Amino acid sequence: MVAEVTYTNISSALTPLGNPQNILLWEYSGLSAITFVELTWRPLILSLALTSLAIYPTTKHIGKTRIKVDNEFNLRPAVYLFTVASLVFALNLLKTPSVVSLATSFFLGFAFTARSLGTFRREFDVRSLLTLYLLITSVSVASIFLEGYMRPYVESAATGQQPYSAAFMLIVSNIISNVPATQLVLTVGSVPPTVAPKLAVEAGLAGNIDPIGSLANLLALNIMRQGGLPIKKTIILQLLIGIVSFLPAFIA
Repeated sequence: MVAEVTYTNISSALTPLGNPQNILLWEYSGLSAITFVELTWRPLILSLALTSLAIYPTTKHIGKTRIKVDNEFNLRPAVYLFTVASLVFALNLLKTPSVVSLATSFFLGFAFTARSLGTFRREFDVRSLLTLYLLITSVSVASIFLEGYMRPYVESAATGQQPYSAAFMLIVSNIISNVPATQLVLTVGSVPPTVAPKLAVEAGLAGNIDPIGSLANLLALNIMRQGGLPIKKTIILQLLIGIVSFLPAFIA
């Protein structure tokens, strides 16, 4: 489970539509999807390599816990991902506004899940999503009243000054989650377009540290709780692996 969540957070930082914070940063930056990926892939490849090296030894000691899964082969997720990726890059080559790509991708997401809404309702973690929305709303409101106070601390992160930028995203993301942390930087700071993908890398990798770091972590904990898996040991392992996976963010 730790490996799955960690690899999810790393890989989701690659593309403009990989996760919520990337969508925010991509829309803000106005960069093409190709340019966005060109500025994210190098540190993420390094993070994948370091994470794999860190996780491999643990597989010999922690044992294996079987989780009941549906083994029925289903091509729909792969078709959906391929369709969305092709569409996003094609629309960017045609100089279509990014908002069109976003809207079309969300529409396709609903279309691909339309036949299984019952399953979607059972599996969807409303509590985690509401927690995320509450954090984002709180950050937005706080930014209005505390912008003058926070600006000196946020601006260096917003402009991508290392190691401050990575350290800032690491700390803040693991206090209020990486999506609200990204919202804070975009609201208070002035982010140059080419820095947005770097912030995406930092926020994505910062989500690997603790349970509140990303929505993927919250969803994974909910699955583990339902399956009766050991949560405390998993959180400790996630912390250790997450620190290793985050190191490339300092060179983003």
